[in-house]
Amino acid sequence: MKFPSLFLAVFLTVFSFACPQRADAGQAAPVRNVLASTYPVWLLTRAVTDGVPDTEVQLLVAAATGCPHDYAPTPADLLRLEKADLVIINGLGLEAPFHDALARRGADVLDCGAGLGKALEAYEGTLPAAACGKTHHGHDHAACESNPHIFAGPRLAARMVESIAGELARRDPAHAARYQENAARFAAGMHDIQQRLQRLAQREGRPLRVLLQHDALAYLAADAGFEVLGIVQEASSDAPTAGHLMQLLEDARQKRPDLLLGEQQFTDRTMQMLAQEADIPLLSLDSLASGPEDVPADHYLRVMQNNVSLLEERLAHSL
Repeated sequence: MKFPSLFLAVFLTVFSFACPQRADAGQAAPVRNVLASTYPVWLLTRAVTDGVPDTEVQLLVAAATGCPHDYAPTPADLLRLEKADLVIINGLGLEAPFHDALARRGADVLDCGAGLGKALEAYEGTLPAAACGKTHHGHDHAACESNPHIFAGPRLAARMVESIAGELARRDPAHAARYQENAARFAAGMHDIQQRLQRLAQREGRPLRVLLQHDALAYLAADAGFEVLGIVQEASSDAPTAGHLMQLLEDARQKRPDLLLGEQQFTDRTMQMLAQEADIPLLSLDSLASGPEDVPADHYLRVMQNNVSLLEERLAHSL
């Protein structure tokens, strides 16, 4: 009887059309569902895909979470990773909790930090020891790759957007021009921001000296040409000990930074104490590590422009 064989053949044919297949190695799959690992990567990807139809950019780790150093992936997270056409990550170990799941995706993962070796070498000697040393987040690295917060500096953010646009253009040639136009517009915005920052850097023939609350702003300070005298806390979840706090206060009194730079993502109680006790101006900036999700596609650019405006205003009144 041939009916079962015929039925099986028809079933397998229908099933093969109903279930999308992975592209063969070297063959790019169409991009419709893009999954960004963290809030800043999501913002940068949205800037690249602005105006491109039928492309949805989703966020893996909730916007309020911040950097997922100690994040525990949920089953829902792993399912979304599996279903996405393309996963875009910051790299440099920031997504370490997702290492195994990302490894299974293979070529369908774009690591924005993977090609930044030479660019990161340029920061050696300009980042403070806590941001470029051996103890960041418990890892043992000697180079600047130990600070994964590349999204917070204008130069490296532009490089990340360039990488995202290049990969999306390769996978979606029909909209390649739009991706590249968006990336070029973003790069121009970052260049303008860096120029404004560097105009603030020189004070009385020397670099502006700052003390950072956390190392996420280290790349921004380096791009500006600021001299970073130190970092108050290396990890977002670790408040300084009493002994460390007293040492920071002593260092602030001796080194006399021009400005204390906090992050809006942190409580600023410690920074306020240092500012009051050492009589040093305090300003909190947005590192973009976390934030609201109901924002326009150019939210990253707007926040960075506002950061520079806040610096310009604060320095005009205090120096």
